Amino acid sequence: MDLSLFLPVLTIASLVAAGLVGFWNAERLSRAHEQAIKALALVGLASAIGSGIVLAIGGEARASVPLFGAVRFELMIDIVSVTMLCLVAFLAWVILAYAISYLRAEQGQGKFVGYLGLTLASVTAFVQSANLVQLGIFWITTSILLHRLLLFYGDRPAAKRAQRKKFVIARLGDIALISAITLTYLQFGSVDIPAITQAVQATGFDGSVGWIVGLIAIAAVMKSAQFPTHGWIIEVMETPTPVSALLHAGIVNAGGFLLIRLSDLVVAAPNVMIVIAMVGLVTAVFGSAVMITQPAVKTRLAWSTISQMGFMILQCGLGLFALALLHIVAHSLYKAYAFLSSGGTVEKIHEMRKCGPQKSANIGKLAVSFALGLAVAAAGGVLFGGVSQPALMAVSVVAIFASHQFVLSSSRDTTISRGLLIGALNAVVVCLAYFGFHALAHHAGVANFPVWQGSAAALWVVSIITIVSFALLGFMQMYLLSGAQPSARLARFYVHLSNGFYINPVIDRLSGTWRIPGRIPGRITANALKSGGEKS
Repeated sequence: MDLSLFLPVLTIASLVAAGLVGFWNAERLSRAHEQAIKALALVGLASAIGSGIVLAIGGEARASVPLFGAVRFELMIDIVSVTMLCLVAFLAWVILAYAISYLRAEQGQGKFVGYLGLTLASVTAFVQSANLVQLGIFWITTSILLHRLLLFYGDRPAAKRAQRKKFVIARLGDIALISAITLTYLQFGSVDIPAITQAVQATGFDGSVGWIVGLIAIAAVMKSAQFPTHGWIIEVMETPTPVSALLHAGIVNAGGFLLIRLSDLVVAAPNVMIVIAMVGLVTAVFGSAVMITQPAVKTRLAWSTISQMGFMILQCGLGLFALALLHIVAHSLYKAYAFLSSGGTVEKIHEMRKCGPQKSANIGKLAVSFALGLAVAAAGGVLFGGVSQPALMAVSVVAIFASHQFVLSSSRDTTISRGLLIGALNAVVVCLAYFGFHALAHHAGVANFPVWQGSAAALWVVSIITIVSFALLGFMQMYLLSGAQPSARLARFYVHLSNGFYINPVIDRLSGTWRIPGRIPGRITANALKSGGEKS
C-alpha cells in the first residue's frame, strides 16, 4: 500500500481501535486495556507525524480507499489536512490518557473512553475528507458521538439542558450544510472538493454561488458557537473535563476548518464574506467583554472560547485563511491545556485571594501603553503587509490587545516609565512573532489559500471597524484594571454584561430547552460579583 495512503488511514484505524477497546469492558477498564488504548493513541500520533513527513518529501497527494462497490473513502493529503491531522492526533493522545486516569473511579469509564475514541476518529476522518458527501457524513457523525459524551452524567438536569440545546443548534447547522452540498452538486455537477475548486476558478468570481456560501457560513456559525447561538457552549460544564477539552480545543474549530477547506468557494462570494467577518467580529468582542466579568474559571474559559472562535471566523471573513489555520492550532493547544489543568488554576486563584487585593493600575500608564501597542501593530502591518493588506494590520491589533491584557495585569505595581517599556517591548515581540508566523504559514500553503476578491474599500471599512471595536474593548478592560469605583449605572451595566445581556435564556425559549428543569448555568448576581464568588 502507498505510504501516503497507509499512514493517515492508520491514524483513523488506531483511534477506532482505541474506542473499541474501551467498549470491551464498558464499566471499568483493566490496566491492560488502559495501556492498550494509550499505545493505540500513540500509534495514531506517530502515523500522523509520518503523514506530515511524507507530505514534506513527496508533496500533495490524493488517496482513495475502496469500501464496498463504488463507495470509496477519499483522502486529501495537503497542508490543511495534515496540519489538522497532526493536531487532532496529538490531542487524542493527551485527552485519552487523561480521561483514563480521570475516570478510573467512575462507573462507565470504558464506555466513555470508547465514545471518546470514536469521536476523535470521526474528527480525523472529517479533516481529511476529499469530497463534500464524506465531509458531511463525518461532520454529523462527530456531532452525534459528542452528544453521547455530553450525557455521561445523564441524571443531571443541567446536562440535559445543554445537550438538548446543542442538539437543536447542531441539527440546524446540519440542515444548512446538507443544503449547501446539494446546491453545490446542482451548480457544479460534482461533490469532489478539488474539482469544485477548479470549476470555481474557471468560472471566475461572479457571485453566483452566494446562496451556497451563505449556507456554508450558517453551518460554520452554528458549529463554532457564534453570536447569538453561542449559549450552548457555556452550559456544557456538567460533562467530564476531558470532554470540555475535546470540545473547546477541537470540535468547536470545525466551523473555521469548513471555511478554510472550502476557501476557494467562499471567496467567490465577497458580500457573504463581509457578513462572515462581521459575525465573527461581534462574537469576538462580545465574548471578550463578557469573559472579563466572569468570576468562575471554567465559565471564563468558555467565554474565551467563544471570543477566540469569533476571531477565527473574523479571519476567514477577511480572507486570512492561512492565519486562521494557524489560529486553530494555537488555540487548540492552549485551550486543551487550560481545561485539563483548570483544577490547578482554581487553587491558584484561591491562594491569590488569600493574599488580599492587588494594587490598582495607573490608568494613564495603561492608556498610553495600550495606545503605543496599537501604533506598533499598525506600523508592523504596513511594514510586513503594506497598505494593500489592511486585514492583516487589523488582526495584528487584536493580537496586541490579547497579549497586552496579560502583560498589564502582571505589572500593575510598576512605574509609568517601566510600564511603557513593557508595553512597547510586548508590542514589538508580538508583532514580530505574529507577522513572522503568518508569513511562514502563508508561504507553506500559498497554493492552497485564495486571496480576497471583493472591493478593497469594503475590506478597509471592515478592517477599520475591527480596529475601533477592539480599541474600545481595550479601554473598557483598562478601566476594569484601574480599580476605579464604578457608578451605580455602570455597576448595573456590569451585571447585565456578566450575564451576557440574557441572550442565552431567549435562545432557551426559542429552542425549547427551558422545558427541562434545572438551574440556568452562567447566571451571576451583583452580590456574587462583589464577593468574587461563584455563579448563583
